[in-house]
Amino acid sequence: MTEYAEERRERIVQLISEGGRIQVQRLAELLEVSPMTIRRDLERLESEGSISRVHGAASRGRERGYELKRADNVGEKRAIAEVAADFVHSGDTVFLDAGTTTFEIARRILDVPDLTVVTVDIKIAFLFTQCSDAEVMCCGGFVQRETGCVVGTFANQMVGYVQFDCAFLGVASISRDFNVLTPTMDKVTMKRTVIAGSERSYLVADASKFNRKALLKVNSLAAYTEVITTRTFSPDEEARLAALGACIHAVTV
Repeated sequence: MTEYAEERRERIVQLISEGGRIQVQRLAELLEVSPMTIRRDLERLESEGSISRVHGAASRGRERGYELKRADNVGEKRAIAEVAADFVHSGDTVFLDAGTTTFEIARRILDVPDLTVVTVDIKIAFLFTQCSDAEVMCCGGFVQRETGCVVGTFANQMVGYVQFDCAFLGVASISRDFNVLTPTMDKVTMKRTVIAGSERSYLVADASKFNRKALLKVNSLAAYTEVITTRTFSPDEEARLAALGACIHAVTV
């Protein structure tokens, strides 16, 4: 029953992705379950950030606000940041994605000499301009009110001009198949562009990001130099990660 419910919720996300917005009653008819069951599914998916519920319907999800994210799993994020900071060296050109984990990384590399920092996070850019001698480039574009992340064509073009020594990227969700997912199309383009222009790329993800859904696929865990995470994997998951070619840097909290 649990497996069927999981498959049903995946189908709901797919239907919303295709249509943008769909009525509860229509979902119930398509999936041959009661509207009450659909409402429970939508409540679960909304809590994961996969969709948004509106009156009698569901639509594509919006990202959770910065302050809400900042309060989540603080100890794990700081432990990940401690590890990640060791990969930054004097003279590096570093990309820092928007997010609360990358903000923790930023705090730990403020004193690294001769850095050039490129970011799409206005809070990270402000931190470096106030507390560091690093050269700072904040990409231009539209600012997501919820997250403080700069998105859009201009931001994507700017990161495409830069060759990074190392890049630290956050993630909204990682699927059961170890695909990196996001609710926002602009971020798919941005993250892929950054990885293509990076000598070393690191995905930073606390354990809560795994086995979650979002509408759009960025890539797989194998696309990164390392995945720095507090997640503890089962033997079956470890075997699947090895077959995928993903390099995991386990962090103990």
